[in-house]
Amino acid sequence: MLHTAVAQDAGIVERARLLQKLPDSASQDVSSDEIPSSSSPSSEDDSFGRQLILKKKERPRPFSLSGDAGIFFTNNAALTRHDKQDDFLFSASAALNWTRPLGNDVTLQLGGQTSIFRYAEMSSLDFESLGAGAGILWTPARLSGVSFAARYDFVELLNRHGRQVLSDHEFTLAAQKTFSLGGPHSLTLGAIGMVGLSDPRSAQRDLAGGFVRYQWQVSRRLETDVSYRLSPYFYNSGGRTDVNHVASWSVRYRFTPDAEVNSFLSFASNRSNRRAFNYDAVTTGLGVGFVIHF
Repeated sequence: MLHTAVAQDAGIVERARLLQKLPDSASQDVSSDEIPSSSSPSSEDDSFGRQLILKKKERPRPFSLSGDAGIFFTNNAALTRHDKQDDFLFSASAALNWTRPLGNDVTLQLGGQTSIFRYAEMSSLDFESLGAGAGILWTPARLSGVSFAARYDFVELLNRHGRQVLSDHEFTLAAQKTFSLGGPHSLTLGAIGMVGLSDPRSAQRDLAGGFVRYQWQVSRRLETDVSYRLSPYFYNSGGRTDVNHVASWSVRYRFTPDAEVNSFLSFASNRSNRRAFNYDAVTTGLGVGFVIHF
């Protein structure tokens, strides 16, 4: 029984970390793996700076309350090499953030977030996530389209019985450059480095990776983007090294300035020097999100 519980906990951790990379709606300003995107509403975008730059220019109020909910399908719920099992899952999250300009080029952000994930069939993978973080974003005016960020995040995962399966302290440095391709088209390139402190230590890992993201503002209300993220992870125990690839396509329609409906399709592939952690997974879903500034 103990071995089964440990295996289930490891599955929750792997799946939770993957889901945190995926673009969902507009509500996750706290992410365990990267600088916030409009993320929270979401996820996950792999681009952290552009959304915050827009917020910095547009937001006259320091607080934002955001939330999202969605239904998703995955062809590999347990992230296994063989005997993949399809499943549907429901997720909902809420986040509260405070942002303060520290100067013409620097912004401070503090925030917290909570999320819940429930599976239709594999309820042993159900989990909740609690997170809090602080970050500084530097967007030097003399370097058009360039952003630098430093961030600390704490994330705690709980299983469906409320027992902690992971606590993560993550320290992240990131940089990105956004290129205008003319009109509503843009391309963003970025690099991310992260050092983690985790309990249990078997889940502790560091990251050195990068991403590319193409965005098309189809109309005032409709936007779509395609992104690819390469994330080599170096685990601090057991000699494990993973190379994680996530390619995704997302579409967002804002039916009001503060609310949206969104969809995404992603393919994730993980290759590890420990073959048990090799997997491929396709995930797709529909969601709604909102954000209120005050």
